[in-house]
Amino acid sequence: MTKSDQTKPIVIFSGDFHRAAVIKNMLENHSIYVFMQNEHMGSIAPWQVSSGGFNPVKLIISEQDEEEAKRLLEGFNDAAFDNED
Repeated sequence: MTKSDQTKPIVIFSGDFHRAAVIKNMLENHSIYVFMQNEHMGSIAPWQVSSGGFNPVKLIISEQDEEEAKRLLEGFNDAAFDNED
């Protein structure tokens, strides 16, 4: 594999387990592979991995999927705020 074939991993989300799980599902439904870091700690000790905690759940994707993932997250966040009213 050449250096140009490699892709850089990037963190697209960092926060609580439940929100991360919903976002991961949405991204995977759009054919974006997602790795969830701290998934197990997020399910057994959510107070320790919340967005204000010391080790939040992180969603990691390939750099090549970044633009599409950001577009999807923007729509997701807009919809979440619309539902809070």
